[in-house]
Amino acid sequence: MGLFFLTIWLENKLERMVAEQSDGVYELQLHGLQLSPFIGNLSLDSLSLVPDYERWQQLNSQNKNASPTLLDLQSSDISLNGLNYLAVLLGRDPQLDELLIENPEMLVTMMRKDTTTQGKPLHASVPNRIKGLQIGQVDLDSGKVSFRDDTDTASTIFSVQQFNLTVDDIKLDSQSFHAQDKAYYAARIVFNAEQAAYFTSDGLYKLTADSVSLNTEKRTLQAKQVVFKPTTDPFTLAQTKGEATSHTNLEIPLFALNGVDYPAHSRKGDFIVKHALIQDPSLYVFKDKKNFSNETRRPLPHEIVQNMQTRFLLDTFELNNGFARYEEIVPKAAERGNISLEDIEVSISNFSNIPAHISMENPAVVQITGMIMGKAPASLTSRLPLLNENGYHTLHVEVEAFDPEILNPMIAPTAFVRVESGKISRGSMDAELTNDKATGTLKLIYSNFEIELLSKGTGGEQSFGKEILSEVVNWVAIKESNSGDDGEQPRVGEIDVTHNEKKSIFSYWTNCIIDGFMSIATIK
Repeated sequence: MGLFFLTIWLENKLERMVAEQSDGVYELQLHGLQLSPFIGNLSLDSLSLVPDYERWQQLNSQNKNASPTLLDLQSSDISLNGLNYLAVLLGRDPQLDELLIENPEMLVTMMRKDTTTQGKPLHASVPNRIKGLQIGQVDLDSGKVSFRDDTDTASTIFSVQQFNLTVDDIKLDSQSFHAQDKAYYAARIVFNAEQAAYFTSDGLYKLTADSVSLNTEKRTLQAKQVVFKPTTDPFTLAQTKGEATSHTNLEIPLFALNGVDYPAHSRKGDFIVKHALIQDPSLYVFKDKKNFSNETRRPLPHEIVQNMQTRFLLDTFELNNGFARYEEIVPKAAERGNISLEDIEVSISNFSNIPAHISMENPAVVQITGMIMGKAPASLTSRLPLLNENGYHTLHVEVEAFDPEILNPMIAPTAFVRVESGKISRGSMDAELTNDKATGTLKLIYSNFEIELLSKGTGGEQSFGKEILSEVVNWVAIKESNSGDDGEQPRVGEIDVTHNEKKSIFSYWTNCIIDGFMSIATIK
C-alpha cells in the first residue's frame, strides 16, 4: 500500500516540479509509472514533455532567462535499472546501471539565436543535482529527431527518420572529461541512423543520406548514399542569390572517416582525422552566366582555412573513381557549353590550419588525375601552404597526347571558337600563384592546329565574315605547330595572369593554362 501511494506521489511530484522549475514552459505527463525501490528499478509506459511556445514568448518578452531552444519529447517504454535511490536522497552523485528508451520522438525548436559563449565544459555548468551523474549504459531504440529554427513546421533544418544510440560508461565529472580513452564523458558511443536530411540555412540545398553510423571507440564515421542537390531550378537559384550561381548536384555512394580523434573534439573542439574516403562520386554543375554575373568575392582556400575557428587536421584524403561534368551558358550564346572529367582520382595530404602541422616547407599537397572528356589523360599537383597570408601556392599540370577537338563542346558555345584540326603530343605547366597574380611557363608540343571563329548566338554557325576572318587568323595570327620539326626549339609560353577574385580557384588555374597556350600560339 505504501508503494502504491509513493508511486502516485512521485508521479505528481515530478510533473509539478517540471512545471514549476520551467516557469510554466514545459508540461510533463507520465503514464504507467512503476517503482521497485529495493532493486532500484523505475519504468514508464510512456512519457510526454510538451513545451508551451506562447509561455516562452511571454517570458522572453519580459527579458527572463528563457532557453534558446525548446524540446518536444514523446516516448513509449522507459526503464531505469539499478537506480541508487539512497544516493539521490542523500545528495550524492546519482548512479544508474541502465537507461532504456523505446521509440523516442524529439522535436527541437530554435526559438532564438544563442548569443551566450560556452566557456565551461558541461560537467562544470550543469545543475548541482546532476553533477557526477553516472550511467552504466544508455540505449535509445528506434528514435526519431527533427530540428527547426522556429515554430513554422516548414522550417525543419535537420531530421533523422530512425536512429539507435548506445552510450557506455558515462560519468559527468572532470575525470571523464579529461580521460584520454573517453569522448564526451563516455567510454563508447555508437550511433546508427537511417534517412537523415539536412537543409542549408537559406533553404536552397538539401543534403540526404540513406544511413549514417558513428563509433567513438573505433573512431569511425560513415555515410552511405549521400546526395546533395538544389531545392529549386537553376534560374530561381541564381535569382535568389542575385548572381551567377553554380547549380550543383552531387552523389556519393560512400563517405568514410577513419581515425577520428573524438576525445580531442570533445575536450578542445579540434577536428583531427587520420583518413577520409569518398568512393565513386558523381558531380554535375551548371552555371548561368548569360542572365547573371559573378558578384561575390571568392577567396582562395588559404583565406577560408585561416578564418575557420575550429582547428583541424586531415592527414590523408582519397577520392576514387569520380566523375564530374560542368556546364555553362554565356552572354550571346545559343546553347550550353560542357566539359567532363572521368576516372577521377584525388589525393590530399596534410590539410590543416594548425601551425605545428603546416608551413611553407610542409604544405598541403593536392594531386588529381583524370581523363578530360574521357579521352585525354591529365594530372595536376598543387602545393598549398594554407597559412600563407598572400595565398601563395604552386601548380604543376601535365597532359598526354590527345585531339584538341574534344574541347569543342566547351569552347564552341562559350568562346565561339571551334578547333578544326590539330594534335597535341604532350604538355606541362608550372606556375606560382598568389592572391594577386600568377606567373609561370607552359610547354606544349602540338601540330596542325587550326580554328574556326563562330558567330555568336547561332549555335555554332559561321557567317561569311567569320569564315574570312578564320582564314586570316590561321594564316597570320596563330602558329600552326610547336613540335620542333622545323629545326627550331619548341616555344615556351609565358604565363602572366591577374587573379579575378570573383572567380573560383579552378577558374584561376584554368586561366593560367589558357594564357600560356595563347603565348605559345602567339594569339593576341
